[in-house]
Amino acid sequence: MKKIIFICFSLLIALTGGCGMNDNDKNTTNDNKTEAVKPKDMDPKDLPQVPAFQDEKTREYMVSTKEEEPGYYLLESKLKGFRMLFPEDAEYLSRRSSLTGKNKESIGFNSYDKDTNVMFDGHVTYYKEESFVNEPETMLAIVSGKNDYKGEYKKSSKKKTDIYFAKKKDIFDDIDRKYNDSYSYFGYVKSTEEDSLGVEYAFTFGCKNENQPCSLDEEKAKNKVEKLINSINFLLNKKNK
Repeated sequence: MKKIIFICFSLLIALTGGCGMNDNDKNTTNDNKTEAVKPKDMDPKDLPQVPAFQDEKTREYMVSTKEEEPGYYLLESKLKGFRMLFPEDAEYLSRRSSLTGKNKESIGFNSYDKDTNVMFDGHVTYYKEESFVNEPETMLAIVSGKNDYKGEYKKSSKKKTDIYFAKKKDIFDDIDRKYNDSYSYFGYVKSTEEDSLGVEYAFTFGCKNENQPCSLDEEKAKNKVEKLINSINFLLNKKNK
């Protein structure tokens, strides 16, 4: 099974050109005060010189050129269902993204740090008017199945959301390479303001190039994930537009 997981992670690298808790409510409010001109309509020369804006598909999701936190900008889903922090060095992955009617949207993205040789893959799926989002056991069973996980989830609550979080480490001891481990974090974020509204998430960190040193730090990876999932904010006043 570990070998299969490793092969899947390696295929993801080949397809994408790589190996998809602080309170950030102040960054992800329902404030409609965004720039008069959207980043997607601006000249790339006038945008921040980072992948999130220089990549044409990715900047369609960017709310503004304002840096919310060092290294992070604000993403808004195409369905205008939620906002979250987005790493400046990440790019949208069309192969892992989809828009299904008005009730489901998946966004895949990844980034690669050449200095550390660490590949970051992210995937979030927004659900609206789906009853299973209200049933933790059902939702977590779905997430566990997708991530080959049989353990427990940690639950935390914020003012407007319940967050379910799990992690695991894979060590590919049957693969002939020096840097052969990865860290995965997954779960879902449920709105406590409205029923049948949630975001499923999965993030993976691994070493891309086997012949280069790799500085994969578990604590840094976990902190990054917590920053992202804690920044998720549902846009209730926009969801029906």
